[in-house]
Amino acid sequence: MLPSAPHVHEPKSAWLSRLARVAQRHPRQALRLYERLEASARQAGQMDLAFDTLYAHFNLLEHRGRGAQLRGALGMAQQQATQAGLHEQSARLLEALGRISYQHGDYLEAAEKWSRAVDLAVLAGDLRIGVAARIGLGQIHYALGAWDKGRRFHRDAALLLANLEDSYLEAKLAINLGVGNFENAQIEEAEQQFRQGMAAAIRGGHREFEAEAYWQLARTAKERGQMELAAQQCRLALQLAAHLNHAWLESMASQTLTEIAWTQGNATEALRCAQFALDQAQRIQSRTQESRAHLQLAQLLQAQGNLNSALQHLWQHLNLQTEAQQLGLPERLSKLAHYDLSRKPPEVMLLELSNQQWPLNSREELLLATQELGDKVREILSLDEVLFWWADEEPGSFDLQQAKTKTEAQPLTTPRLNSREQPDYLRLLMQQREPLVLGDLRLHPCGSELSKISGANEISGVRGIAPACSRIEIPLFVQQQLRAVLWLVQSKQIRAWSKLDQFHANHLARIYERLLLGHDLALSQQTQALMEQEKADALGRLVAGVAHEVNTPIGVAVTAASSLSDVAKRLTQLLASEKVSRIELQQLAARLSAGVPLVERNLERAAGLIGDFKKVAVDQASEAVSDFKLAEYVHSVLSVLSPVLRKASVSVSVAIDPEFELRMASGLLTQVLSNLVMNCINHAFEGRRGGSIHIQARLEGRQIVMDIADDGVGASAEVRARMFEPFFTTKRGKGGSGLGMYIVQNLMQRMNGSIELPPCEHGLCVRLRLPVDGTAG
Repeated sequence: MLPSAPHVHEPKSAWLSRLARVAQRHPRQALRLYERLEASARQAGQMDLAFDTLYAHFNLLEHRGRGAQLRGALGMAQQQATQAGLHEQSARLLEALGRISYQHGDYLEAAEKWSRAVDLAVLAGDLRIGVAARIGLGQIHYALGAWDKGRRFHRDAALLLANLEDSYLEAKLAINLGVGNFENAQIEEAEQQFRQGMAAAIRGGHREFEAEAYWQLARTAKERGQMELAAQQCRLALQLAAHLNHAWLESMASQTLTEIAWTQGNATEALRCAQFALDQAQRIQSRTQESRAHLQLAQLLQAQGNLNSALQHLWQHLNLQTEAQQLGLPERLSKLAHYDLSRKPPEVMLLELSNQQWPLNSREELLLATQELGDKVREILSLDEVLFWWADEEPGSFDLQQAKTKTEAQPLTTPRLNSREQPDYLRLLMQQREPLVLGDLRLHPCGSELSKISGANEISGVRGIAPACSRIEIPLFVQQQLRAVLWLVQSKQIRAWSKLDQFHANHLARIYERLLLGHDLALSQQTQALMEQEKADALGRLVAGVAHEVNTPIGVAVTAASSLSDVAKRLTQLLASEKVSRIELQQLAARLSAGVPLVERNLERAAGLIGDFKKVAVDQASEAVSDFKLAEYVHSVLSVLSPVLRKASVSVSVAIDPEFELRMASGLLTQVLSNLVMNCINHAFEGRRGGSIHIQARLEGRQIVMDIADDGVGASAEVRARMFEPFFTTKRGKGGSGLGMYIVQNLMQRMNGSIELPPCEHGLCVRLRLPVDGTAG
């Protein structure tokens, strides 16, 4: 005898597997054991085991045609599993409820249960439930006459089933594929599938599918006109079904046997089989089978002249048909909405949104566009809320973008999703890359994380994992990066998201991603223009500094030249006179000797400054490749920057091997060095006058590693993390554009180099890695 509950160290799956083996040999004993195990698990608080046991209990009963007995228990357990956030168990229970609804002819309810089961199976990673629910959805399409769509669901199920070893599902799927072939007059293909289904059923000991395979083979034999063979196989199916107490199959096989007996002219046998089929259909409350059985009886009794009884059965048939049509009324009404001339269909309105253009030149314009788009989407899809989370200020941190109104008080804190508090949720979105469809938020796979969203209770529509709330969560990617998250919220009631809803969600994702990409492109164009302006401004500052620096030696040279001119005039006058004074000649010669070197030195200094500036300025405006000595070039750049450095009282030391030679666009390196030095002057020495910058370089393989370090105030970890972002600056409103280091990073990439911020004890160190030959690779 098995104990009533598993030992704490024994896997629950092992226990259920043992019970499944017992069920194959002793089904009645297994039914009692399932009841005991479920009760014991509930008492011990092992709700997942209790629900799994109930599902196994249902399967055993359903295989014997009595699964409907557990409908109430399954429904209550599914609600409890949802409350407990048990995704796998909820998916299994929904799959079971779908089977019961299908057998009763409630196709709309069955489709809703199985669709939710498919979505939850994806979240839980339960391939088996995904396969079973897809088979069921295919059966519904078969029942409604949509054979091609039904076979598509079954083909999808077959692709998933290829990753499993499950003889039960293999048998079930093969038989259903055979039904699709049979109804499309592909008799040989159908028979092949039925025989594959029978083989899988025998291999796994699934007697109910073995019986059904016999019945389906009887149908193919009947279609070929092989009535004796069809009757023989039908009776084999009925014998097995009766042994299993499988009322559904008994009803279906009896209806087929009715048709065979009628064809063979055996009216008495036909009436007996039709009445038995009706009794079994009523036993399991299957409207579809009851309707067909009543119709068969009406036709048989009419042929015998019993018109009153025939008419009663015909009325019963019509009443059941009407009831089935009423069950499908909501679905038909939703389809009629597409023909409402007063309102465009959702597909048309979404297409119009796709073609709409919004200005996206600023952050404010993008947010205005998403707000307008969200309002329209909420109306089109009948949503309670559309929420847009955008990683704008900080990568990996998604702030909720809320509409600002004059009447509503804004929350003190902005709700935010970030990688610190919601790591699993963001990882799930990046891995899945598809909309996350949640019919009930209590089953959210990352519910505990989302319940911790700061400020979430302060705004409408965001309640973490609020009861009775559904959501589709859409990750939005731009250039393979997760840039935003869109939530389509139903907060007032649970919503069973249809496949059309999911199609609309995918369409919306493309619209929002197009907005984000358009904003990025506009921002890129603005950034490029600002970078060019920054470059021109930097060159202008160099011109002003060099002009001021050159003014001194030129002024000295002009003054000295003027003095020499006076000496020359006096010398001319002296030589033209009758008397020449030797002493005066000596004095004039001395003044000439002293003045000429002064003019030469100052003119050489001015020429050197102008030469360095010309070299740097021309290089900076050009990207021509040249060979140059690194140390010499660094000194020429610093020479041009000397006025600014002297004004800021900043000294620069250089330790670079004079033999280091590079081949690259030297103008790009000029811009990099200029920006880094100016960045030091503007940021490193704030609050003090003067400081020092040290530039050194070393050779590592085919790379030059250059460090530009200062002894300034340094930068915090937060600033270092965002230093290369465009428009990030610590001097917002004080003249800082936030483009300096962003430009440096872009220039390094264009030189096939890289930039990093190594740790240092004092100040800030920027490390450049430059290829010796920047034109290679």
